[in-house]
Amino acid sequence: MKASTVKTFLDVHSWTGLGTGMALFIAFYAGAMTVFFHELEIWESYHKTAVIEQQTIEQAQQLLDQAVEAQPDMDGNLRLYPAEPDHPENVVRWFERLEDGTFERHEFRLAEDGTLDRSEDNAHLASFVYVLHYTAGLPNSFGIYVLGIVSLIYGLALVTGLIIFLPNLLRDLFNLRIGKNKKRFWLDSHNAVGVISLPWHMMFAWSSVVLCIGIFMIAPFQLLVFEEDMIELLGPELGLVQTLEATEKPGEVFPVSEILAIAQREAPGFSPSQMRFTNYGDQNTTVQIVGSSNTETLLTNAGVTLNGTTGEVLGVTHPDTSGMGAIFYSGLIALHYVSFGGYFVKWLYFVMGLAGAFLFYSGNLLWIETRRKRRQLDQRGNTIFLARLNSGVCIGCMAGVSAAFLASRALMEMDNRPDITEWTYYLVFFASIAWAFLRPVAAGARDLLYACAFFTALIPVFDGMFLGIPIWESLRLTEWPLFSVSFLSILAAAGFWWMGQSVHRRAVSGDSNSVWALPVNADDRPSSRGAVA
Repeated sequence: MKASTVKTFLDVHSWTGLGTGMALFIAFYAGAMTVFFHELEIWESYHKTAVIEQQTIEQAQQLLDQAVEAQPDMDGNLRLYPAEPDHPENVVRWFERLEDGTFERHEFRLAEDGTLDRSEDNAHLASFVYVLHYTAGLPNSFGIYVLGIVSLIYGLALVTGLIIFLPNLLRDLFNLRIGKNKKRFWLDSHNAVGVISLPWHMMFAWSSVVLCIGIFMIAPFQLLVFEEDMIELLGPELGLVQTLEATEKPGEVFPVSEILAIAQREAPGFSPSQMRFTNYGDQNTTVQIVGSSNTETLLTNAGVTLNGTTGEVLGVTHPDTSGMGAIFYSGLIALHYVSFGGYFVKWLYFVMGLAGAFLFYSGNLLWIETRRKRRQLDQRGNTIFLARLNSGVCIGCMAGVSAAFLASRALMEMDNRPDITEWTYYLVFFASIAWAFLRPVAAGARDLLYACAFFTALIPVFDGMFLGIPIWESLRLTEWPLFSVSFLSILAAAGFWWMGQSVHRRAVSGDSNSVWALPVNADDRPSSRGAVA
């Protein structure tokens, strides 16, 4: 390959990586935790779920009846979540559409005495980390679309990176050259992680585009190709069934137990997780039962849609009967959400998610090192700026997530726990960015890594303080979500501390002609060259 061609691909790879790297770091770091979304929900709600007996389907019916009686106008966007072993309460949620087009969530539960409890669930950490995953912390109204565009650019960075590395693939793939040349080590690590995990990254880039901005990509076909409603054409293939139009005549909805029995008859091996009601109480009440099927394949999602007053089945989505389009789409989504393979695959995704975050962080470090002036103390302003921003955003994200864990545990009895959990993350995140710009580069990165270690090490301590269950007790009780979070927190805290020590050693004894060096005989004070650190 000509040198000019390689340079062109290298430029494209560098600038696409720079433009998306920090957003993707947040998405992948949060995504690694979102792999265990269900377990995080158990961790943050343990103080409630550990003392509640699993409620019955009869109690689910009682809850639904009382909720509808108390709020008769909630005929649409109504959902019932039947109790499960890890979520022992039945829950009814109604998403009320407001005048501005947004939705307000209302929750209903049965109290111990059988009365209706309308208090909101204050567990929010798992949901917030999930939102971070697909918005990178941007406002929900447009963050998901920004991440979709970022994923497109991410795909381009993957392709160009592979083309650059292909000529030396066999020679350099497992050749990690550890020595005085830190740039070479970072490059070897970056290449190894990128190439080994390339199929996984390509799948994520593709599926993220489909999930975030797929609707905008197929919208032109509605105008230019299809004369009919595309949802009507593609919906049955993808398992989407149009809801029945309301008749404005009252109808008696089948009991919850009968609806679930119909669903399990139509979809063998079906385990329901939620029931979605539209036009509840109308003769054309539509009920969509969503859940999973134990097919022991990549595809597990299943669902049954029926008329809630007649029992007529309107549609069935099941891996055994799905068409090719539904299999392809559902398979891609299953790969993204790791809804297959059990805990072995979940742990694999967790490790790959953290490795992906490393990939983007190391890519920015390589750009900084490539532009380092090796024969003078003064460094370029753009490299200093990116070094500070990269440390503030990436390390600040990790510190913020750990701080959010602490806030969620410490405030588990407070009604405003969700808001404070989010505020804690953003406070630590933006404070980290500010600190990175106020301090010399290396000193700022070192301090933030120490802060990460401190916040993360406190997570098992807070479990002991506020739950009364230290890590050894969670192990004895085989409360694996609690133990796993505490154990991983200890490992992560040790890792952050080690990285902070490494940054400090590099700053003190490494090459002084670098943004990562501290000036000789100075106490972490910024100098006129701005690179200090």
